[in-house]
Amino acid sequence: MGNCCPSKQGVKDYFKRTAPRWDEMRKEFFDAELGRMIVRQAEIKPRDTVVDVGCGTGFLTAQAAKAVGRKGKVIGIDLSKEMLKVADENMAKAGNKGKVEFKVGDAENILLEDEIADAVIGNMILHHCPEPNAAVREMARILKTNRRLVLSDLEKHGEEWLKTKMADIWLGFRSLELEKWFREAHLKAIEVLSARSKCCGVSLAGRKAAIGILIAKGVKKAKTG
Repeated sequence: MGNCCPSKQGVKDYFKRTAPRWDEMRKEFFDAELGRMIVRQAEIKPRDTVVDVGCGTGFLTAQAAKAVGRKGKVIGIDLSKEMLKVADENMAKAGNKGKVEFKVGDAENILLEDEIADAVIGNMILHHCPEPNAAVREMARILKTNRRLVLSDLEKHGEEWLKTKMADIWLGFRSLELEKWFREAHLKAIEVLSARSKCCGVSLAGRKAAIGILIAKGVKKAKTG
């Protein structure tokens, strides 16, 4: 699966620089309704353990924390310790600190045991992964049988400037690619939906981008044999 730069280190560097202002930046790219849609599609229940991969400053984490209730747990994983520092502060302000745990980690090599999660969620993580198919496999690995993986990401697009300005490794994905990776990760009941919203951004040169957002979901198959 070949691709050109930026690299994973470039992604870390980008989010280190932007962490202090990411919450404001994010509002330009997508709104809270996208997070609510991901959490709804994941069918999170009270007392669940949810893993938010590529959690950033806690955009999805906060909504998952609300869904799991007082006795549930959310584990947020991100490559950037600087983003997690902001996320931790955000959770403290929201009163979620006791049920949320953050870990520095890599979506392609998640340091959690198999089948720990009642739901695994992620927002805009795959296009920052050098091997997005490996990330999907890892997320499925930590998911319990018959529970859901739900990810949002960009539709395939041609906005090359996002590679240099926002450390995007991939220019979005086609639905069939996402479906294939979910199948290879032993998921069933796979669907790729349109979020019916756009990810919007503006380059330094003033070029505006409005890119479609996909939500991919699947249920982990029971082991056979």
